[in-house]
Amino acid sequence: MTLVDSLPTRPLDDGEVAALNRSDAVELAIAVDDDDTPTDAVLLATASWVKALLLTDDGWEVVETVSLDDVERYEALRVCEETVRDARTDE
Repeated sequence: MTLVDSLPTRPLDDGEVAALNRSDAVELAIAVDDDDTPTDAVLLATASWVKALLLTDDGWEVVETVSLDDVERYEALRVCEETVRDARTDE
């Protein structure tokens, strides 16, 4: 079972995002929010990649993955956040 598969099929609250930050699976978890409600988008980062996850009708899906081989983490986070925001406007 992957980390994505272990997420509940609903938006995550602040405590659940904080728990992801304490997990051994990722180094950083950031909610992509426009307000203070539970989030339907999360950025996850390890030493080698950043992934953007978005909650869809089918559950959590990875909508972007950026390798950190040739990109700084900040830039990878920015790209992933932009992908999430674009995906939200396409809905």
